[in-house]
Amino acid sequence: MILYNVTVNLAPEIEQDWLQWVQKEHIPAMLATQKFVSAQLVKVYDDQQSATGSYAVQYKAENARLLNAYLKEDAPQLQQQTKERFGDLLLAFRTFLNVLSEQK
Repeated sequence: MILYNVTVNLAPEIEQDWLQWVQKEHIPAMLATQKFVSAQLVKVYDDQQSATGSYAVQYKAENARLLNAYLKEDAPQLQQQTKERFGDLLLAFRTFLNVLSEQK
């Protein structure tokens, strides 16, 4: 399993709009690519447990082949849509995590 983690830092004036958009439009569009099996949205807190204007969306892909297909086939268009909607009021960085084990 591969986690595609997108962490965003938002300007306060777009936070509520972004939260609605990401849940109602962007995450469903990501899942519609059929490259991911699930997604979760989390709020980021600092080491003092204070809320920040940051969130992370973690998308689960079954393997690196599917993630690479997403990056090549779908990412440019979806990232451009985000940029067009929010411009410089949103800063995103992406990381890839290889799940070695999972315990429940």
